Amino acid sequence: MLVDSSPADGEVNVDRRPVLRLRYDRRLAPTTVSRGTIALRSAGVGVRLSVRYDPVRGEAIAVPTSTLVEGVVYRLQAEGFRDLDGIEAEPARIEFVTGANADGTYEVGTTSWEDVREFFSTRCASAGCHTGEAPPLGLDFSSAEGVERTALGTIAVQTGGREEFPIRGLRGFPIVDVIAGGGRPSTSYLIYKMLGDEHIQGDPMPPEGADLREIELVADWILAGAPTR
Repeated sequence: MLVDSSPADGEVNVDRRPVLRLRYDRRLAPTTVSRGTIALRSAGVGVRLSVRYDPVRGEAIAVPTSTLVEGVVYRLQAEGFRDLDGIEAEPARIEFVTGANADGTYEVGTTSWEDVREFFSTRCASAGCHTGEAPPLGLDFSSAEGVERTALGTIAVQTGGREEFPIRGLRGFPIVDVIAGGGRPSTSYLIYKMLGDEHIQGDPMPPEGADLREIELVADWILAGAPTR
């Protein structure tokens, strides 16, 4: 169910370089959030979008690839989203009117290895956990080399998911999903383990829990391509 949007339905004077967000009460299956299920139109004419799903905040995010026209009514429409159990969300339609400003910015994927190294070292590899010659589940977070070797592109052993549901939750997700230098938090099992999502197997990680700032830090590092240098 849609619980919030930015801009809100009926909002006016929206920046012409907006970041469009649809937030849902349950996490969505990331493969269902795409340019095929979310569209922005004005007078029937479509606007090209860059689309991604943010599992940390439960938001479908769409960013127009060009500046919108001033004083125009736009309609954002989402249809075909499904949650991790395969249940389809109700279609969403948000109308808004652009203003004169075009000041919006959208910068993600700026977190470096140095920014996350301490988190992995102190929260994942401390007390002899994910480190050493035989770390739990084969995951070594004690060094950049360990992360490269055991986490990047490695399919999660604890696949998660529920056999009776068509989406099967998180089944087949890599620990950290990185392809061609780009990263996808939405299909990285590590993020769902940090969130303690109901579809994971085993305990949330780290066991004592991670706060929102830490989870967003790791998610942005993945968006940056999960650099280790």
